[in-house]
Amino acid sequence: LDAGRLPPMPRAADLAAAPLEEYSLDLRRCRPGDCHVRLAAADIARFHREVDWTRRDWRARSVGVWQQVLAEHAAAYVRDGRAGLPIYANKAEPLSVATELALLVGRMRFVSALSPAFHGYLHEFRPPVPAGSEEILYWTKEDFGIRPVFRIQHQVMHAGAAILVATNQVYADHYLDASLGLTVAVDAPQGAGLYMIAINRARTRSLSGLMRRMVRGTVQGRSRDALRTILTTTKAALERAEVAPAARRLIEFQP
Repeated sequence: LDAGRLPPMPRAADLAAAPLEEYSLDLRRCRPGDCHVRLAAADIARFHREVDWTRRDWRARSVGVWQQVLAEHAAAYVRDGRAGLPIYANKAEPLSVATELALLVGRMRFVSALSPAFHGYLHEFRPPVPAGSEEILYWTKEDFGIRPVFRIQHQVMHAGAAILVATNQVYADHYLDASLGLTVAVDAPQGAGLYMIAINRARTRSLSGLMRRMVRGTVQGRSRDALRTILTTTKAALERAEVAPAARRLIEFQP
């Protein structure tokens, strides 16, 4: 629905254009263990400390706190990698995003055969990026069919024997506790074009249980549709450009 690029070390002002939903702004009833958006315990306390919910301007103040909180989460991740990811306190049992990410990375061991250095980097996402890589940090507002999701993501593009593009979720306000995407481009045999493989994995504790089955199905369906669109549009763009081997730099990401 919307997207924007962030600087290498984000500040609150860099998120001024980020569209936040009314659903996320009104946190007057939000408490650790019972909150409808994903926040750390210190963040929840901050909203109650810095926003006077009885004033007419509470929405504007809530937006300001959100911008500060998001910028600080992004900056902690840029500085410390996986170790800088938040611990969500919106449910009774706190959840470590770093632990969730480690579980996702564990399902992508095959990357080590393509680039041991890049595979090692995925475990921690700690700077600097591997040689031959570029990175960007950006935010998106996405339609999952139920409620829009605001996310901050980090993308690393590595050119070696294969082109590897990893996209790690730094923060999401709904649905997804952790998310890791990987796109691989390798030359096809005998120079017959290239193979491109896209893998998206996510973990969630909000879409389980009988009552959430319909929501989960909608989110899964939208995710598959988005992935299919990415693959087909990329294929068409590459064919129009009469692309040569995949080892050449082909696409610059523009959110």
